[in-house]
Order: sequence, then C-alpha cells, then structure tokens
Amino acid sequence: MRRLLSSLAFAGVGITISFVLIVMSFHPSTSMDTLIPVYLVGLLGGAFYGAIGKRGGVNASGVAFILGLTITVLLNLLWRYRPLTLGYSIAFLVIVIVGMFMVESKSDLDIALIPFSYFGGFIVGMLLFMNVHLAEVEGAVMSVMVTGVIGAFVSLVVALLRVMFNLRKQKNVELLR
Repeated sequence: MRRLLSSLAFAGVGITISFVLIVMSFHPSTSMDTLIPVYLVGLLGGAFYGAIGKRGGVNASGVAFILGLTITVLLNLLWRYRPLTLGYSIAFLVIVIVGMFMVESKSDLDIALIPFSYFGGFIVGMLLFMNVHLAEVEGAVMSVMVTGVIGAFVSLVVALLRVMFNLRKQKNVELLR
C-alpha cells in the first residue's frame, strides 16, 4: 500500500511538472494530440519514480492525488448531467478537508508534495473529460477549476494543521508526564 501511495503521489507531481512545462513551452493553440504524450511522460515517469525505492513515507500526498482525481471526476459527471451552483462545488472541498485530516503526513517531503499531487489528480481528471464540452454549461468550468486550484491549497493547509495538532497533542502529553 505504501508503494502504491508513493507511486500515486509522484505521478501527481510528475503530471503537474508536465503541466508547468506545457504552459511555459507550448503555444496555447497546440493540439491535445501533441500535449497528451507530454502529460503521459510526466505521469508515468513520476509513477515509476515513486514506485522504486523508499521515498520517506509519502502517504498523505498519495491520498491527495486520489482526492483530486475523484472530486474532479465527480464534479465533471455532476455538471454534465445536472446543473449545480458554485456552492455545491465548494461543498466538495469539505471532502478534501475531511479526507486530508484523516491521513497523517509522515515527513516534510510528504507535506511539500501534497498540493502538487492533488493538482496532478485534478489534471488527470480533467484529461479524462477533455472531450466533454463543459463550457456549454454556464459556470461548470469555473466551478471545476476553482475546486481544483483551491483544493490543492486546502489540502496543504489541512495537512499542516494536522501536523500542528499532533505536535500540540504530543507536547501536552509530555507535560502531563
């Protein structure tokens, strides 16, 4: 399980790096046929890198990748079949808060990778629905994008709060001894 979460975490980081390289290197009118291999190299390269060797217990960032992917897919499906409001999309951030609070970060590396892994899951979810025309539904693209970008930030904040909560709890236990 640890190796799978590590692989997912670094796959998210790899595809996020691919996204940054695409934004910096390619013209906006470049076809997706050209960009998909770049995304795949980042995704598979990161997954392979995470699968080999020890990476210091990056379990929370693997969960962040899963949350980013799942929430993006759910929002795309919901917007496709039922118009929602932006409030519903923000309500999905509660899932991120609960999910990230349930998982403990084991290292500083894990905390640093969380927003990149979440955003990588978001990118994969958006690529799965790249041929769906959500722009035709008013507010859909903005809703999904807000949840993707804000979700990466929220997942990092929750992981940091979880670490501070655990440190405080440990300090209180030491004071009681």
